[in-house]
Amino acid sequence: MRYYRSIALAAALTLPLSLGCEPAAVDNAADAVREQSQQEAEDVRDASQIEAEQVRSTSEKDIFGQAENDAVEATADAIEDQGERKADAIEDAGEREADAIEDAGTP
Repeated sequence: MRYYRSIALAAALTLPLSLGCEPAAVDNAADAVREQSQQEAEDVRDASQIEAEQVRSTSEKDIFGQAENDAVEATADAIEDQGERKADAIEDAGEREADAIEDAGTP
């Protein structure tokens, strides 16, 4: 008798956990949109970093890796800032799209 009570208690405690294990198709679709936008944003950030480093390489660098020519450094910083803003916009758009998918309830 005691053995059966233990099994029933264990089943009762784990049932709510097993019911919520599988994310819905809507959640999967929203997560896919988020991941895609985050990857795209990361690619934009990387590209702007590479471009900024190429601009910096046209000038001598100080010990901190910054261009010694202020105009070159300002241009490189502007490229990085523009890339960061574009990446943030991509992430925000992806988040809005994912939220819309979740709110609509259809993948």
